[in-house]
Amino acid sequence: MSTPKSARRALLLRFSNLGRALSTQTVFLHQAIAQTFGLNATDTKCVDLLLTHPGEPITAGWLSAATGLTTGAITHILDRLEKRGFIERVRDARDRRKVFVRPRMENIAPLAPRYETVGKAFGELAEEYGDDELRLICNYMERSAEVAKRELASLIDARDSRATRSDPKSSPLRLEPGNREK
Repeated sequence: MSTPKSARRALLLRFSNLGRALSTQTVFLHQAIAQTFGLNATDTKCVDLLLTHPGEPITAGWLSAATGLTTGAITHILDRLEKRGFIERVRDARDRRKVFVRPRMENIAPLAPRYETVGKAFGELAEEYGDDELRLICNYMERSAEVAKRELASLIDARDSRATRSDPKSSPLRLEPGNREK
């Protein structure tokens, strides 16, 4: 017979393993969808960031800060997205040195049916839960996103700290996602 402690440990282990499995399947799902358009999952997630901040002045620096990717990596992603017609770079009318990134909705539209199919499947799954259960799941998802955001910031800080120690003259880019002016 299991003790309450061993039952709790088993439940937490199951929870952890299922979280890993969900994360892995989600990455592979996004990669498979992205590949149908000649992109990768990171490319489409950058597009998603643009879409979830409509009308806001997004820069490559902001995307770097929001994703934890280096500015060089973001530049390559934006080059790919621009070449495929998914985004455009637009100079700021007031400060020509500043370049904003905007989605090109007419070219992004073909992506929508793939994601809508996935969204519908998850929506149908959510319908199987009661309101209280959905509130609990939403609470967990919100808190999980905050944990992920904190862990990402910690990894970025560690990376930037290593870069500063190896090159004292370097000035790592540090932007909060809310600061889109740089």
